[in-house]
Amino acid sequence: MKSSFFARVAATASVTCLLLGAGAVSAQASVPDSAAAAEAVFAEVVSAQDQAAALESLSPQDRKLFDLWTTPVLDEISTTFTPDAAEDASPLGVGVAACGSWRQAGSFSNKVGAKLGDFWTTGQGCRSGSTVTSASYLDGGGRTSGIGWSYTGKTTGKGVVRNVGFVYGQYSFKLNVGGVDVQHPSYCARAIFTSNVSRGDLACGLG
Repeated sequence: MKSSFFARVAATASVTCLLLGAGAVSAQASVPDSAAAAEAVFAEVVSAQDQAAALESLSPQDRKLFDLWTTPVLDEISTTFTPDAAEDASPLGVGVAACGSWRQAGSFSNKVGAKLGDFWTTGQGCRSGSTVTSASYLDGGGRTSGIGWSYTGKTTGKGVVRNVGFVYGQYSFKLNVGGVDVQHPSYCARAIFTSNVSRGDLACGLG
């Protein structure tokens, strides 16, 4: 009897361990791959015949995944200073204007790291001695790489304020799904020229 009792206990323990193990595996397998799940929900919506209806019918959980894929996150990606020929040939402070250009760029991705687009501003600043004499917008723009996203335009500004030159562009984008603008962010890239250094940031404005 005693041996039979212990056999039943051992068998029960074995079954319990197997069930617990299976539950752990199941729990591990149910942890979603957020990026893949978010992309799958987005793809389902944009491939639907009626995208607006598909978007409207998403469950709360799927809407969170959709937002994860479509919500943009800003990132600064590059800065480049290029001296003009006049700056190479003439040291500052001798009365001849020395100019150089600064390219400031940024990008935006979604919350799971997929790139959606980028933008840039190239500005030129000129100095004569310790005085910043001018600031000019040379070029800038935006482009998109995410499905449904488009670049919609820019506004620009330039000027010298308190002996600092500022050149900026503000670039607008939108994500349209089924006639609905789901996202419409705007981002800035700015070149800044002081009497002795050039730099950039992702802000707008003259100052």
